[in-house]
Amino acid sequence: MSDTNKKLNFFDYCNLAKSEYINLVAQCPELSSLTKREMEIFEKLLSDKTLSEIADELFITYSSVHFHCKNIYKKLKISNRKQFLIKYKDL
Repeated sequence: MSDTNKKLNFFDYCNLAKSEYINLVAQCPELSSLTKREMEIFEKLLSDKTLSEIADELFITYSSVHFHCKNIYKKLKISNRKQFLIKYKDL
């Protein structure tokens, strides 16, 4: 089986995720201050999903997503989703 068709096991996925996170933080060191949940929401914010849709996908309330967004914006020194998308859309 070629490398492109190789199935990944759980540990391969974990190593791949860790590698991707390291690369991402190398590009944007400020992301290292985000919690695991904030990183999940960060990723969802890069899409065109609404906060309600993000809440549904993550099985949390809208107010929880809103709370995490406020914390993300504060940590990243931005004030709204428009600024967020301008700064991080190319990740």
